[in-house]
Amino acid sequence: MSEADEPWVVTYAAPLVGVLLVVVGISAGVLGGYSVVQSELGLCGSPSIHVASEETTAGYVGPDGPSLERLPVENLTDAEAAAFRTALDAPTREASIDGDVEHLAAFRAGVLVTYDGGERYVTLASLNECVGVPPLLFPLGVAAILFGAGGVLTPPLYRRLDAFENAAE
Repeated sequence: MSEADEPWVVTYAAPLVGVLLVVVGISAGVLGGYSVVQSELGLCGSPSIHVASEETTAGYVGPDGPSLERLPVENLTDAEAAAFRTALDAPTREASIDGDVEHLAAFRAGVLVTYDGGERYVTLASLNECVGVPPLLFPLGVAAILFGAGGVLTPPLYRRLDAFENAAE
């Protein structure tokens, strides 16, 4: 039997569907696998803030500075206030907020935090949110890859089976 005698489903449709399943399976498997290990490897989690120096903050509070929201340190959550005080003393002026983050939008836009008679410009330094896909995508992706491989291998398997049947007759 030549390739011209094979049904078009075996020659074209099955490999095409197989390749599509492999592509979808790789994507789903990578995302599902990543969602499982991301928190264990510390690749996502608490946001961190950056507290600007006094000199940088002076540029934001002057008459030519932008109009920024002012937020007293007493209004911050305990975790936000602890991160603010830690960042004040840190060499990089950054600290992660380990707990409730009530003022994330303000940190994202940049805010002046008032404390002990002073002000500091505070902004969000990093926000590594966890990928929100179900881990079930990993086994589904592996299954899609296996089914896709079967679709890709359908034409040679069909030819081999057909040759085996013709030899038996």
